[in-house]
Formats: sequence, C-alpha cells, structure tokens
Amino acid sequence: MPTWDEILREVEDRNPLRVLEDYIKKLNEKTGNTTICYMSAFTLIKPPVPSPFHSIIDQDIQGFMTCAKSVNKEKLDLIIHTPGGDYEATKRIINYLHSTFKHIRVFVPHLAMSGGTLIACAADEIYLGPYSSLGPTDPQVLLGKQYLPIHAIIEEFEKAFIEVSTDPRKALLWNERLKQIPFGMLRAIENMRDNSFKYLIELLKIRNCPKKSLGELESIAKFLNSIEGHSSHSKGICFA
Repeated sequence: MPTWDEILREVEDRNPLRVLEDYIKKLNEKTGNTTICYMSAFTLIKPPVPSPFHSIIDQDIQGFMTCAKSVNKEKLDLIIHTPGGDYEATKRIINYLHSTFKHIRVFVPHLAMSGGTLIACAADEIYLGPYSSLGPTDPQVLLGKQYLPIHAIIEEFEKAFIEVSTDPRKALLWNERLKQIPFGMLRAIENMRDNSFKYLIELLKIRNCPKKSLGELESIAKFLNSIEGHSSHSKGICFA
C-alpha cells in the first residue's frame, strides 16, 4: 500500500479524479463486483463551509441511482468516507441499496462517521484498515448555532427534575437554562432516541448480524447509538 505522500505525488502529476477512477477500476477488475465510491472532502484543510456541502443529503441518492444504472446487481463494493449527515436521507439511501443489491460489502479506508456508520451497518460485510474508524450514531439536533446530542438534552431535563425536586430553590436557575429549548422538543427527541435505537437493531438484523441474538443486537445498538462510552459524536471507533 502506498503512503500518503506517494499518493500525493501521483495526484500532482495527474487529475485527482482520474487517479481515483483508475484505482476503482482496478478494484472492480479484481473482484468482479460493482464498485461505487461515496466520498466527501470533509477532512481536507479548507475554509469552513455549510455542512450540506460535505454531508449526507437527500440529493445524494440520485448519485447512487446513476451509478447503479445498468450494472451487475448481485454484489456491491461500496467505498465510503463521510462525516454523516441527514438521518432520514441516510435511511432512504440504505433502503435503496438494500432494494437494489443482493450483497453489499462496505470498505472504510479512513472515516465513516454517524450516518456513515449506519450505512456500514447496513452492509453484509464491513472492511476497515488498521487506522479506519466508524463513529457513534446517536442523533443530534441543531440548537442555536450548534448541534447537540439528544441524549445530553434528555439527561439535562432528568437532572433538572431531580435537583428541583430535592431543592426547589434551584428552579429559577434551571428555568433559565431550559427555556432555551423550544416547547415540544423534549418529546420529539425522546421519539428520536427510541426510534433510532429500534432502527439500528432492525438494520443490523437484516444483513450485518443476522445470526446474533436480540440481546446481542441490543448491546451493539446501545453502544453505537448513545453517548455512553464516547467522549464526543466525532470520536472514532477503531477495531485494530
């Protein structure tokens, strides 16, 4: 395997997309499987850009449909590098891939975070390199100008209830903190928590872990779909 500087030297002499195309073609010739590369430039050094420009969005399914036209639908080798993105868009992409290809192998050369991990879990097989990472799938919501994990918001309400019940004098403090959360959001994110957990179990059961017991599936889903054991949503989960 070439080092990063060797790849950069090769790219400098040619069109980067042509280099990528050649490597994908070589993989296709070696395996005989349909090969699709779904990659984002989110790890490159660049000025900040809005997340829709480098995250999973609904329009991406059009790219998958274009790539899947007139190809062998038996086996797919899917190479992914993504920070994740819109949850429902990710689910629609997964549904399309399941309805189109009989067998799916996902290759993660570097990162497949959040929604990318969901796509990996939707595959029959997952291949990672020594330094490849998946990431937690716990849902996030936009609050103000930043995304927050829904589990953290739920825990904030639970902590507020306990502290105010114990010492009513803290109610004013908690009122100032919680009034930033829109009315109805707590119920909405509780539904997101429950539904995302159930979806991940169903997803694993369909292809990735069909022989595992319900208890084992729940254990995997709990690990991936919560903030427990993860310092942040961007923490890499490595298997080396």
